[in-house]
Amino acid sequence: MTGQTYARGKPLPPQDQWVPRVFFRTDERGEGMFYIIDLPEDDDLNAHAELNPGTIRIEDVAGNVLWRQQ
Repeated sequence: MTGQTYARGKPLPPQDQWVPRVFFRTDERGEGMFYIIDLPEDDDLNAHAELNPGTIRIEDVAGNVLWRQQ
């Protein structure tokens, strides 16, 4: 995402339409952690994982796995 558009230029929806995503990661010592960020519902989760090395999976708040490390 860049500014008010996705990386490919498509306009972003208003932030009140974004949804929380839970990123699970491991650090360089192999310790696990997670954090939650709001993203547009149709955002490219693969791109986010590639830009955040150590991401092992991304879930919605109901626990559904949306992206998993291959």
